[in-house]
Amino acid sequence: MKYMKKQKTGFTLIELLVVMSIIALLLSILMPALGRAKKEAMLTKDQSQVKSLYGGFSFWAPSHRSKYPIPGLQQREADPQLGFVKGRGPENLLVNDHASMLSMCIMENLFTPDALVAPTEQSPYVAVQSSYDYEAYDPSPGGWTFWDPAFENDLEANCHNSYGIIPITGKRKDQNWGVSAHNPTGFALIGNRGPEDGDYEANEFSNSYLLHGVDKDWKGVISFGDGHLEVLETMYPMSSTYIHVSGDSVADNIFQEAEDQTIDNAYGDGLGQGADIVLTHVKVEEVNGDGKAGGCDEFLHD
Repeated sequence: MKYMKKQKTGFTLIELLVVMSIIALLLSILMPALGRAKKEAMLTKDQSQVKSLYGGFSFWAPSHRSKYPIPGLQQREADPQLGFVKGRGPENLLVNDHASMLSMCIMENLFTPDALVAPTEQSPYVAVQSSYDYEAYDPSPGGWTFWDPAFENDLEANCHNSYGIIPITGKRKDQNWGVSAHNPTGFALIGNRGPEDGDYEANEFSNSYLLHGVDKDWKGVISFGDGHLEVLETMYPMSSTYIHVSGDSVADNIFQEAEDQTIDNAYGDGLGQGADIVLTHVKVEEVNGDGKAGGCDEFLHD
């Protein structure tokens, strides 16, 4: 009996080329959609992180006279009569910088170190503090340490925080760093940082554009004083204004410290003492001749 030899079958070259063309076509259609989906996912995660940071500040306020975390009221100067005693003594203004404030929040379990680094962070100097030292806490007079001093916020060297925050000093601190009736809806407190002074032309290659923007454009998540979040594509939110020396209400760039704002001598007459919005990182030194306080030597953006 003879058996028929089964012929081998396979794809022809034409069939393979057709299949490859279809796959290429599908990829060309799907890849942009997948890219957009990834960007939206990163934006959603960033919104969640900014919300968690603001939530930590808000959790602190009810038991601290409606104020958000102020490190100078925890790690105070010595009381004239009692010495170093928690809750007594003058406020230590020189520790009211962002690094101390954020490190204190981590120590108080208001949020974790990883919440402070944006999911799309681009700067080579910014990374999560992987080994926060919770054992550094020591309220005794000999120790007098209320957070891990190894936490850093210097965008030019080593930084454990992505987000811009208002300086905790002057009118901004008194009026807006806490549960406040002073324009909370339009006053930005924390969010994605932006180019220095909110100036596109002078900061063509800012890393902050790459957080959510398109190459040379800025886009970011911002939390305002009443707790609401906005995804902004402008550095001049509609509701954010400051009072000009002329007495007029002027649109406020949230990354620029306005030099033409009205002066209130109760807060000094230099930069850093005003009431306008400026989201920034602070470089920590002694109070300098430009009038900055709260341990702020200069403001950093990228």
